[in-house]
Amino acid sequence: MSLSFYGYWYKLKRAAGNSLFDYWRYRANRWYLAITLVFQVALWYFAYRLFTTIGSDLFVSHYNVDFGIDGVGSARRAFIAPIVALAVLFFNSVIIIFLGKREHVYFLSHASGLAMIVTQILAALALMSLYLINFLA
Repeated sequence: MSLSFYGYWYKLKRAAGNSLFDYWRYRANRWYLAITLVFQVALWYFAYRLFTTIGSDLFVSHYNVDFGIDGVGSARRAFIAPIVALAVLFFNSVIIIFLGKREHVYFLSHASGLAMIVTQILAALALMSLYLINFLA
């Protein structure tokens, strides 16, 4: 029983290693991953700066043009945008790693990579709007 379990574990480990190698071998995946990681570091830095600047004061997390402020809470809400962007980065990377042997993997890699970059940009815009709402409005 233990020998067959080890055999399954070895096959799974080998398949995962091959899939990661295939993911890393494609140059576009490396560029997309590098760009999104740079964005991710910047998002966490800006969210932390926003969190420390506001401190324990009330944090306006949503502003509606028609009704005004309709979301107030803790400054920890500034970390929602980087967390969502990190989840999209992780989810898209895992999907491409598992679909590495499929026929249309290059198209899926580009679509997933561009979706990751767009998500990072939208998260940066969300943090910028939170900054504007809390300090300039």
